[in-house]
Amino acid sequence: MDIFEIAGQNWDNLKRYYCLLKGRCKDQNELDVLNKFAGTIKDEWTISINMRSFALTNFLIAGAYMNVYERKKEIKKHLKRFKLETPVEEAIRKHLGSYYKSRTTFDRMFENGEKFKYGALTIGGLGLREFGEYCVVIKRKQSKDYVSLAFIKKESLDYVDGDQLDIKRLRQDVADRESVHFLAVLKHEGDIKSIPADEWASLICRDGCYIEAVTADDILNNHIERIWISKEDCYLYYVYLYMDYLSSLPDFEKHVLFEFLNIQELSKKHGIKLEVIGE
Repeated sequence: MDIFEIAGQNWDNLKRYYCLLKGRCKDQNELDVLNKFAGTIKDEWTISINMRSFALTNFLIAGAYMNVYERKKEIKKHLKRFKLETPVEEAIRKHLGSYYKSRTTFDRMFENGEKFKYGALTIGGLGLREFGEYCVVIKRKQSKDYVSLAFIKKESLDYVDGDQLDIKRLRQDVADRESVHFLAVLKHEGDIKSIPADEWASLICRDGCYIEAVTADDILNNHIERIWISKEDCYLYYVYLYMDYLSSLPDFEKHVLFEFLNIQELSKKHGIKLEVIGE
């Protein structure tokens, strides 16, 4: 199966449900808010990927973002001369832990599934901090130019039960780049009216609630538009820097500090904006 083809085929279905929703709006104000939300998503969407500092440092140095399958195969090449016999599949299993069965079931159900890179639909904000404190934002033009791109209403693992994929439900909940604004409206129709427009960014992309983005394209470090970190994290790093200045910073915190400083330098080198936002 091809998830990107399935996403394209769902355009008519999503448009039909969107039109039905518009027809249920009780007054003009509700309709105006609905249209504004859909327009905002359509005009401003891009993809973000949250990363821990070590993953981001590796991405900036290596030049390409690797998923778990690609990363383990790459490491295996470096270990070849040491004749370490642990199979790549076992390394993948250990990395994914309790998610191994569901993650591999989903990915391996589709063509090129082991090339899938996952992110989230975003229009701003710090993203999914449960996955990492750095929110890497892909250039909108680049996001639109990816050959393969699909959006899923919920996290992809939510569609897996044991070793079975609920393909019927997934077919209804997946969108391409031309219909993702319909999917966003249908997902959040109950919240749009009660949340101010300046809070929509945190509505559509937050821990525990997001529209997942998936592509099989290469994601390169020159695709990055900006990297966001929180004001609190940035302040902590500068506290660490001051402690290091006074030679009173423990070794573990030094490790965290120097990863931050490396990310600063690497971002500058690649012309990527490292921005602090106060959420």
